[in-house]
Amino acid sequence: MQVTLMRRPFTRLAFLGISAVLLLTGAVAGAQTRVSPSEYVSCPRGRLSIYFASGETTATPEALALIGRISETAADCQPDGIDLVARVDSRVDGDRALALALTRLSEVADDLVEQGIQVERIRVAAQASGGAASAITQIDVLFRKSAVEVSDDVVAPPTNSITTSGAI
Repeated sequence: MQVTLMRRPFTRLAFLGISAVLLLTGAVAGAQTRVSPSEYVSCPRGRLSIYFASGETTATPEALALIGRISETAADCQPDGIDLVARVDSRVDGDRALALALTRLSEVADDLVEQGIQVERIRVAAQASGGAASAITQIDVLFRKSAVEVSDDVVAPPTNSITTSGAI
């Protein structure tokens, strides 16, 4: 009786070293996997808001809890990205308003990255509130999805609306 040993596929990669293995592992861990439509979880279509007191840059404990829920939702629905839009407090003048918005955006983005969101998937913007002065300012969070949701049954529309046969 002869016994043959089966090689594991990973033993052939041993010569690559630790850094190469970590690189390969990171690439696999960050990949989005396709799921069947029945397993797919839709991202919320509305915006979520993280509020700050006027002139403040530190997120409240409630805001930090919401950031945790946002990262959990992102893990479930696998958005193409997350948009953070700071509503600039209209009572604060020019450069100061922009500095506040950028500091708030940076804090929220850093917290999302700490929760496991890839920094490449986060986009930030600032927008003047334009309304009446308020003691509360906010950062709106929107999940960005491509036009075609993950589905095996989706067919892309034709690229040319004119038929070749001339029929309408």
